[in-house]
Amino acid sequence: MKIRTLTGTVSLFALAIGSGVMAADDASDATSSAAPSVLEEITITATKRSKSQQDVGITVSAVTGEQVRELGVNDIEDLIGLLPGTGFNDVAGGGIPVVIIRGVGLQNFRVNDTPTTAIYVDEVYQTSVAEAVATIFDVERVEVLKGPQGGLYGRNAVGGAIQVISAKPNFDETEGYLSLDYGRYDRVEAEAVLSGPISDKVAYRIGGKMITSGDTYYHSVTGDFDHGEEERWAARGQLELRPSDKVNVLFKFHGGQDTSELPLPHAVGIFRRLGLGLAAATGVGDTADGAILNAFPQTTSLGNICDAVLGGGRDPSSCETTSGLTPDELGINGRYDSASNAKPQLDNSWWGASATANFYLGDYTLTSITAYSDFDHGRFVDMDTTDKVHQEIDYRTKIEAWSQELRLGYDNGGDFSWVVGLNYAEDEQTEDTDLNTETGILRAQLGGLTLAEQHFVQKTDAFAVYGRADWRFSEKLNLVLEARYTDEKKAFEGGVTLPQVGSALSYIDDEESYGAASGKVALEYFATDNALFYISASKGFKSGGFFGGFATSNAQLEPFKNEKIYAYEAGFKTDWPEQRLRLNGSVFYYDRQDVQANARDPRGIVAVARLTNIGDVETYGAELESIWSPTRNLTFQAGLAYLKTEITSSDLLTTNLFRTSTEETYEGARLANQPEFSANVVGRYERELSSSLLGALQLEYSYRSEQDQAVVVIPQERALLTEPGYSLVNVRASLGAIEGDWRVTAYVTNLFDKAYRESAGGAGPTGMFEIYGAPRIWGLSLDYSF
Repeated sequence: MKIRTLTGTVSLFALAIGSGVMAADDASDATSSAAPSVLEEITITATKRSKSQQDVGITVSAVTGEQVRELGVNDIEDLIGLLPGTGFNDVAGGGIPVVIIRGVGLQNFRVNDTPTTAIYVDEVYQTSVAEAVATIFDVERVEVLKGPQGGLYGRNAVGGAIQVISAKPNFDETEGYLSLDYGRYDRVEAEAVLSGPISDKVAYRIGGKMITSGDTYYHSVTGDFDHGEEERWAARGQLELRPSDKVNVLFKFHGGQDTSELPLPHAVGIFRRLGLGLAAATGVGDTADGAILNAFPQTTSLGNICDAVLGGGRDPSSCETTSGLTPDELGINGRYDSASNAKPQLDNSWWGASATANFYLGDYTLTSITAYSDFDHGRFVDMDTTDKVHQEIDYRTKIEAWSQELRLGYDNGGDFSWVVGLNYAEDEQTEDTDLNTETGILRAQLGGLTLAEQHFVQKTDAFAVYGRADWRFSEKLNLVLEARYTDEKKAFEGGVTLPQVGSALSYIDDEESYGAASGKVALEYFATDNALFYISASKGFKSGGFFGGFATSNAQLEPFKNEKIYAYEAGFKTDWPEQRLRLNGSVFYYDRQDVQANARDPRGIVAVARLTNIGDVETYGAELESIWSPTRNLTFQAGLAYLKTEITSSDLLTTNLFRTSTEETYEGARLANQPEFSANVVGRYERELSSSLLGALQLEYSYRSEQDQAVVVIPQERALLTEPGYSLVNVRASLGAIEGDWRVTAYVTNLFDKAYRESAGGAGPTGMFEIYGAPRIWGLSLDYSF
C-alpha cells in the first residue's frame, strides 16, 4: 500500500518550479527581485529526435529527475496525478493502475489487458498494466504525450504515451546523490545513486530506492487491527561503452520488489432489510444458501435495494451490506474504517535487462534496442470488504517478455529529416488464481462450492513497421507525416474450474490476429522564434484480446475487437521573454469506435463484468497551461482542462439491478474517472537568505469537478458512484545551498484533510465498496548531491 499524497496537486507543465524560469547570467542582478529572466527550455525525445519541448506540435509535458525527487514521485500514479485533463484509477484498490488521458483509459483490472496509454521505460514497451507500478527513480526526465500516438508509438497508444528515461552514466566525473525522507506513519524513503567513469571509454551508474512504513490510516473494526504497511525497493545498474565517437552501447540491468499492503475498502450498504441477518452472514449449509437465493430471486443478486439508495441517497443505518448487517451495525464510522478481516497485499517482483546501441554514420543514426523482462505479479484482495469470506481472490501471474527494435534516422540539419523502424516483441502471461467463497450469494450461485480456480496462458506476438518524416518546406512551415502498421497475434488457452467437483465452468483454446494501420499528419507554423501554432489529424488503435477474469461460461471468454480512435487537434505554444511568461493551449476532438470497457455479461451461472466493445464515444475538450515569473523570486504556474465525453452509440443493454424488470442502454453515459473541469495553481517564492543559503515557500492548489467512479448507466447508481467536486491544498518549505548541493524540505499534503474518494465500485455478489484518498500527510526530506 502506498500513501497517496500527490493526486491532482500540480501539473507537470507547472513542475518547472524553481527551474522552469531561470535567472539571467548577469551576476550584478543576483540580488534584485526585478532581475530579468528567461524561460527554461527542456529538451525531449518524444519524436525520436532531441528537440525543445516548445518546438514540437504535440501536447507533451516533461518533468526532470530533480523535480521527480523534489515532489516525491515514486511511480506512474504519482506522475499522472500531477497533470490536468488526466485521471487515474486503481480499480481493485491497488496494484493494477489505469492511466486516463483526456478521457481515454481502460477501466479494467485484469493483468492480461494492455493499457490505452503506452508506457515505455528507456524506449522499451511495458506489456501489462501491472508493470506500471514499478518504482520510478534516478530519471533524466519523464515525458507524457497526450493524444493518440499511432505513428511512432503505435501499439495501444490511443490515449497517449509515457516515456520514463533513466539518467545515464557520467563520463566526465564521479557524481551522485543521497535523498532521505521521513513522514507520518513512520514512512521512510531512501534513494542513493553513484556514477562516474571507469576509463575514457567506459562509465557506470548504479542506484537504488527503498520505501517502508508502519501501518497507516486503514483500520479493521471487526478484526481490530491497523493496516497499510508499505514495503518496496528497486535497483538499477548501467554500463555504457564508447569504443569510438561513432558507437555507443548501453547495458542496463534492473530489478525490484513490492510487498506493500493494499487499502482496506470501506463497505457501503445498499440492500434492504431482508430478514436474513446473521443467518445469511454466517450460514454455510443448504438452508442458509437457499434462504439467500429466495431473498434474491434473480441470480444477479441485487434484486432488493434499500429505499434510501432507490431514492438517490444512502443510509448506513438501514441499508445492509452483503454480510446482512448495516455499516453502522458493523461499526464502520470513519472513512478509513473497514469491516474486512482480510489483509489485502501485493506480492510483486521483477527483473530485466536491455542493451541499446547507437551507430553514428554521418547524417544517419542506426539504433538497436534489445530487452527482456520477467515480472511476477501477486495480489490478494477482499472484494466483499466484510468480515466473512464472501469473495476473496488471490491473483498470481507470471509475465515474460522480450523485444527487439531497429531504427534508422536521417538528419543533416536541413529542411528534411526522417526516421524509420521496425519492432518485434513476444510476451507470455501465465495465470494461476484462486477465488474463495465460504458463505453468501456467490457460494449459493456456485451450488454450495467454495473454490474456483482460474488457469490460462496468453501468448502475444507483435510486429510493427513505422516511420516519420519532417519537411520544412518553407521558413515558417513544417509538414509532419507519421505512419505505422502493426500486426498482433494473441493466443489464449484456459478458463475457470471447480476443483471440488472436477468440472470446468469455462474453457477456450483460441487464437486471434489483430492488424491495423495508424498514423498522423500535422502542420506546424512557426510564426516567430517564440510562437508555434499547429494542427493535426491522427488515427490510433488498441488491439483486441481475451477476457482474463472469472468467466462462468465459454461465451464470456469470447474475444473482443480492436478499438479505433480518430483525433483532431489544434494548439499553440508561446514564450513571452519580456513578460517572463509561457502560455500553451490546445483544443481537440476524438471519435472513438468499438471502445473497450467493462460491461455486464449475464451468459453464465454468475453474471460477470467482462471486457468487451461497448460502442462509440465522442470526446472534445480544451487545455491551457502557463508559467509566469513577475519577478526573479516569484513564480506562478497554472493549468486548466475542460473535457466532455459521451457514449454516442451502443448496442449493449444492462440489467437495471435496482429495477430488475428493466434494462438500460449505455448510450448517453459519460466515461469514468474523468472530471469535466480540472485545474491547478502553484505559487513559489524564493529568496536568498545569505550569500550561501536559499529559502523557498511553495503553495499548491488543485481542483477536480464532479466525476463518476465507474460508467454510470443506471440513475440510482449516482448516489454510490458519483464523486462531488473537491479541492486539495499542499504546502512545502525548503532551505538549501544556493549552489544546490543540499536541501532540506518540510511539506504537508492535503493540508485541510479533505475527504474525497479515489475509487468506488462493486456489484453482484460483492456488494459495493469505496476507497478514500490519503488524509493530511506531513514529512521532512533531505537531499545531498556531490
